Amino acid sequence: MPTVIESVSKLYGRISQLESQRLADHPMEREITLRAIRKGLSSASASGTGPKRIADIGGGPGKIAFALADEGHDVDLIDLTPELIRLAQTEQDQRRAAGNRPLLRSIAVGNALDKSALPEGAYDAVLLLGPLYHLLEESERATAVSHALELARPDGGLVFVAFVTIDAHLRDVAMRNPGKIVELKEFYSKYLIDGRYEKFEPGQEKPTVQSFHTRPDDVRAFFAKHFADSLQLVPSTSPILFSWWSCGQPRES
Repeated sequence: MPTVIESVSKLYGRISQLESQRLADHPMEREITLRAIRKGLSSASASGTGPKRIADIGGGPGKIAFALADEGHDVDLIDLTPELIRLAQTEQDQRRAAGNRPLLRSIAVGNALDKSALPEGAYDAVLLLGPLYHLLEESERATAVSHALELARPDGGLVFVAFVTIDAHLRDVAMRNPGKIVELKEFYSKYLIDGRYEKFEPGQEKPTVQSFHTRPDDVRAFFAKHFADSLQLVPSTSPILFSWWSCGQPRES
């Protein structure tokens, strides 16, 4: 079944405070992600050495967006979940009141699958660090990346994407509740094949959790299939995410 966008939004609405605290509780993920972004922004394909214009799509409460703003970049933030956007706006308001902290250029509710109000071809970098592992259908993931490419500068703009790996999820389950894999043997047998992690509450037709997990080779195959003519891929890994940054136009390896 296609992604139930409403369910994803409701999930993060329920856990908005936890999501806001997550990168503070897991600073390694935050710092590895920022390091990968900095590496891309300093590459030869990025425009100049000064501040960059960045779109953070699905950036939640803006922890990465605000960190990039603190480094001098001009950042627009959108996210699917109104509760997370309200948290980002609260931090924006606090920064504005303090008068000495960089602000985001804009903050708004938005969907990676829809044509956003952000200007096409205007961004040195577009971040898709959250949406792709909540989109169950390959066609949906391809649409999200295509939209990001339309926002990136056509002469070498960067698109940063992140996926959750199947191995990362299984490690997490093994640490927290190893018996779960045996108890849900049928579920995990299917999960190992298609990477779909869906949870339904008793009596509910719509899922409460929808997530897509994958493997590095499958990520390469996805980009080779859909974007071989428009992207140059450079991998960056962490224990939690398999992240890539990619150029708006191909270049020599």
